[in-house]
Amino acid sequence: MEIFVRMKIRLLFAFILAMVVGSIAYAQTGQQGSQPQGAPGGQVPKMRVAIVDTMAFRDKIGELKVKYQKLEQEFTPKYQQVEAMQQKLAAQEKTLQENQKLTPQQAAKLSEEFEVGKRDLQRLVEDSRALAQKRELEETDAIYNKLNDHLNKYCAKYGITAVFDARRLQESGIIVYAAATANITDDFVNEYNKANPAASAVPSK
Repeated sequence: MEIFVRMKIRLLFAFILAMVVGSIAYAQTGQQGSQPQGAPGGQVPKMRVAIVDTMAFRDKIGELKVKYQKLEQEFTPKYQQVEAMQQKLAAQEKTLQENQKLTPQQAAKLSEEFEVGKRDLQRLVEDSRALAQKRELEETDAIYNKLNDHLNKYCAKYGITAVFDARRLQESGIIVYAAATANITDDFVNEYNKANPAASAVPSK
């Protein structure tokens, strides 16, 4: 059981999977269907498709990296508390399984303590997860909104009409081929970081 100290990036960019940036001026559907290829007014604009790895933003976007360093330090004590409770429960479980030199009364008492400890651990993990999600939203929501706005401007600047999430494409297996040049992650990150320099990283304690 793990506490979500290293919180996963909130997929506020999930909509990117099928997002079309800007309006594409298609001819009216009825007219397109009735006109032969190449007929005036029936030409479909070319699309420029790109791929971006949104999961890389947490480590590569300077503003986000600083925020997650702060959150990691903030939740380290809770992570250590969870680890200590896990170790204690593991030791108790081992003693109960071996059941050596334990009277029935001792075994019953230890078993009760073990069950109480498991419930306490579960509550701690659930409470920590909820708090971590709340704090992550407080610290990073504004940055994700800025990223969204910057991506719209980036796509408009380079004539990109559709952007797909690299991780989702990889997981789904729906893409057959994509040229390396289609991946705009590093270039987008560089442009964003240049326009939005991050503050100094949180010093280690």
